[in-house]
Amino acid sequence: LGFSSVSKVESSPPVVFSTISSFVMRLLLGEAERLQSFPVLSLAASLVPPFNNLASNVLAIPLENGDVQVHASIDQGPCEVVHRGCPGLSFSDLNWTRHAVEPRTGIEFPMFLDNIVAGEERSRLTSEVLVGTGSRTMTIIRIKSLKIYAFGFYVHPNSVCEKLGPKYASIPMGELIKHRDFYEDLLREDISMTVRLVINCNGIKISTVRDAFEKSLRNRLLKTNPDTDYHCLTTFGSFFTKDIPLPAGTTVDFRRTADGQLITEIGGNQIGVVCSKDLCRAFFDMYIGDIPVSEQTKEEIGKNVASIIGKY
Repeated sequence: LGFSSVSKVESSPPVVFSTISSFVMRLLLGEAERLQSFPVLSLAASLVPPFNNLASNVLAIPLENGDVQVHASIDQGPCEVVHRGCPGLSFSDLNWTRHAVEPRTGIEFPMFLDNIVAGEERSRLTSEVLVGTGSRTMTIIRIKSLKIYAFGFYVHPNSVCEKLGPKYASIPMGELIKHRDFYEDLLREDISMTVRLVINCNGIKISTVRDAFEKSLRNRLLKTNPDTDYHCLTTFGSFFTKDIPLPAGTTVDFRRTADGQLITEIGGNQIGVVCSKDLCRAFFDMYIGDIPVSEQTKEEIGKNVASIIGKY
C-alpha cells in the first residue's frame, strides 16, 4: 500500500494495516468455512428451553466442531427472546383476517387458526386464538445474532372458559398470572392449544429439531409422570426421520387436541399423531411450565388467557 515518493517511516502504518487486514480476512474466511461444515450452527441449542430437572437451568448441546465459538447453552443468556401478546382481546369485534406481527423477525401470525375452510368462515367455537408471540435468537462468535424462529401460542377460547372459568373467573388478572396452579391447570385440563413455529433462517435440519425436542421432552415427561411410557416419545421422534426440508418461512405446528392427541404438521402437511396426554402436557410445559422458553412470553400468555376467562 506504500508509494515510492513516501518515506519508509510514513509507509510503515499502511503496510502494518495491510498485514492486519490480510490476517483478519484469512481468519474470517476460515471461520466461514468451519461454519459451513458445522451442522445447523448447533441450532438445537436454541430450539427448546433448558430442562434437565427442576434444579437445573442449563441444557448443554455438544458441538461437533469445537473450533467454532458458538454459545451452545440454551438458557436465556445467549438466546434472546422477544415477546408480543394480544392485549385488549375482544372476540366480538376481532377481524378474522387480522394478523399479528412478531416485531423482531417481522413474521406474521394469524389471529385465528383454522378459521377459514373452502372460503367460508368456520364457527368461532372451533378456532384457536393467538394469545402470545415471541422469537429466539442465537449469538454466533460474539459478532452476529441469528434470528432462528418466531413462535405463536394459540388456545381454544371456549374450552378455556369451560374448563377454567368456574375456578378462576373471579380472580383479578394481576393475581391470577402469579398463581402456579393456573398454569398447571392450563396444562392439566383437556384444552386444545397449538404452538406454531415459523423458521426464520436457512440450514436447519429436521434431525436437529428431533434431537432438541426429544432431550427436553424426556426430562419433562419424567416430571409430569415418573411412571410414563416413553414409547410416546419414540413415536414422536420417528416423525422427524424423513428428509423434510425446513427453509426459512416454513411453519411447524404442534397441536394438542382435547382428547389427548399431539398432532405435528410441517408446511401444512400432517407428518404424525401421538395419542398421549403425558406427551401433550410435557410439550406445552416447555412454553407455559417450569423453566419456559421465555418467562415474559409465558406471562403474556397468562394475561391473555386470563382476559378470556374474564369474559366467562
